[in-house]
Amino acid sequence: MRRPSLSVLGLLLCGLAVPAPATAAQPAPRPAYADEAIPDPAASPAMPPAQAQPDAGDGIRRQVSDERVFSKTVTCFYGPNIDQGQAKRLCSQQARGRLLDDAADALARDPAMANAGLSPSDLRAFVDSLLAVAVADEEVRKVPDGLAVRLTLRAKTPQAGLGERLMAFAANPELRAAALAETDARDRQAAEARMAAIPFGADREFRAKEMVNEMREDAAFAARRVVPGMSMANVKELLGNPAALKQAVIGPESYVCAGYGKVWVVFRDGVAACLRTRLDYVPRYGTDCHCAGNYTTILKSD
Repeated sequence: MRRPSLSVLGLLLCGLAVPAPATAAQPAPRPAYADEAIPDPAASPAMPPAQAQPDAGDGIRRQVSDERVFSKTVTCFYGPNIDQGQAKRLCSQQARGRLLDDAADALARDPAMANAGLSPSDLRAFVDSLLAVAVADEEVRKVPDGLAVRLTLRAKTPQAGLGERLMAFAANPELRAAALAETDARDRQAAEARMAAIPFGADREFRAKEMVNEMREDAAFAARRVVPGMSMANVKELLGNPAALKQAVIGPESYVCAGYGKVWVVFRDGVAACLRTRLDYVPRYGTDCHCAGNYTTILKSD
């Protein structure tokens, strides 16, 4: 057997002595999906921002930051010595005072307002300084011996910054004094407007017009939908309870007259017999609840 030469063994030993280049172990790559953002290894992770400690006014700012909306409808009557412009101005002053009463009462129950330490008059003045008031509806009508005015005012508070305003108002005596003076002036105007108004059922004046309109609508609806032959239950389901009711017995027949606005539905023995605009008294019957008499008042009949 032939032995390797010393030169060949030397070369083999030298090859074994040379270290292989070191390579760091790499993890197997993970496939990226189309909807997945691939992170940049050079970017450092974002640190969460430090949260500020709330100060003493944060509670107030959170609780009074929402806009508040208020409305008030007032009806006023003035004598013939006051013209329409004066009547509208006086009624507006009166409505403004009552609107402020409602707004101050509502906001006084807010925890932030209650914790501000303001007196009732200061709180009223603060609320007065916030309100942006506008006329939402206005109607003027001539009535016997004067004018009737019905006025609706709407007011809202600012959408933001109420907390800061409340804190500034509570901390500034001069600001409170100026607001109190302005509110006192408005209250005097409202009191003078109430004195100028004459006690009168002006609400009834407007309500009477509404009732007339409702009666006309009821009459038109009844005239269209109610027909002779309908039962009392059918008519009640359609029109509801009548505003007036009369009964009569004529011979063997019983009558019930149900008033709906300006229409009377006359039932004979439980069934609608006619519709008429008004009841007509007939002496021989001794009653006005029937389907006889003046036929011009009858809209429909069986």
